[in-house]
Amino acid sequence: MESRKMDLVVFYQSVIAPPKPWKVTRVECFGDALRVDVWLEHAPSMFRCPECMAECPVHDHAPERVWRHLDTCEFQTYLHARLPRVKCKEHGIVTACVPFVTPQTSVTMPMEKLCIKAMQECTLEGVEKLFSVTTRKLQRIQNLAVIRGLERRGEETPLKMGLDEKQVFARHKYFTVITDLKDRKVFDVVDKRKIEAITPWFEERSVNLLKTELVAMDMSAGYANIATKFMPFAEICFDKFHVIQVLNKAVDSTRKDEQKNMDEEQRKEMFKSRFCFLYGKENLNTKNREKFAQASIVAKKTARAWAIKESMRDLWDRTPPDFEAQFKHWYWWATHSRLQHVAKAAKTLKRHLTGIVNAVLYGITNALTEGLNSKIEAIKRNACGFRNKQNFRTAVLFHCGKLDMMPKPLTSH
Repeated sequence: MESRKMDLVVFYQSVIAPPKPWKVTRVECFGDALRVDVWLEHAPSMFRCPECMAECPVHDHAPERVWRHLDTCEFQTYLHARLPRVKCKEHGIVTACVPFVTPQTSVTMPMEKLCIKAMQECTLEGVEKLFSVTTRKLQRIQNLAVIRGLERRGEETPLKMGLDEKQVFARHKYFTVITDLKDRKVFDVVDKRKIEAITPWFEERSVNLLKTELVAMDMSAGYANIATKFMPFAEICFDKFHVIQVLNKAVDSTRKDEQKNMDEEQRKEMFKSRFCFLYGKENLNTKNREKFAQASIVAKKTARAWAIKESMRDLWDRTPPDFEAQFKHWYWWATHSRLQHVAKAAKTLKRHLTGIVNAVLYGITNALTEGLNSKIEAIKRNACGFRNKQNFRTAVLFHCGKLDMMPKPLTSH
């Protein structure tokens, strides 16, 4: 029996490979529970203060703690240790740094890395089933990973920034999603979309924001005022996504008006086909193309509104001088179409023409915005809602922020 225990100690010393001065001193295996418990102790040594990283003598030891480690041979593995407390001249008696765990977690550093990688690919519920780690612990790991990533990112701000609003909770609860268009990532998520609510975020970064070269946004006055105040040297761009969004609303309003004058059967068919008029022509599959063709026969005004919208989408591939010239023709067509909502939308675009031309000039497309919106929607679905706003921000930055989140071992001695 003693020989078997010694064999297990030698085996786990090799498998876990704890850094010096730590070593495996005891192993208990519970076959029925598929669990292994491993005890670590350290040789006499100096350890570093977690605050100033100065080498300090051991004062005493904290009570024994347990951390979940990587599984070995399908056995859940737990490490036990009493962490040394050091006496620092500057910070007094504090728990020393140890290289195999991150403070404030109940898993070892290798297990934490595995959980982070898994959460980037799976839902929290999926990771919980795979590793038998509770959702609460996984959320804790996720929160610490994002905090770590934001600290490493420092005070940088995007040179090319995107501002967009996103509805997250019911009852029209919105967030402002700030994107880095150059590095194609979410830079931050700010609660609400009103100027007074998001202004503090920009005030904190006012000096660095002076370096911003370009800001892409929708055509709301609020975001434009923020950009003018805090990013005075940046070119304002109204990207394709938001331009087409304005026209899609006009198309849908035209459909609703036209639908009122139809009989009941036609209204039902139009309602079923309503999304076809919001698609681009290249996105109409065979089934939707048939629906669209049938609906266009009875909804001629809506079909004309759709054609005007699609014509604007085609203009986006033009060079800036050609775009401005062609826009004049498009504007005349839209305002003389006898379609009230389309004419109103065209006038809105004309008032913001400088920003639209900037978007064409700098090649600002809607690919990133649509891609990030799809990811954020997937995050919302996978989470089945969020209990609070901070959890939503954390989840978006974890999945879309491209942060450097992996824990790195600290030198213990």
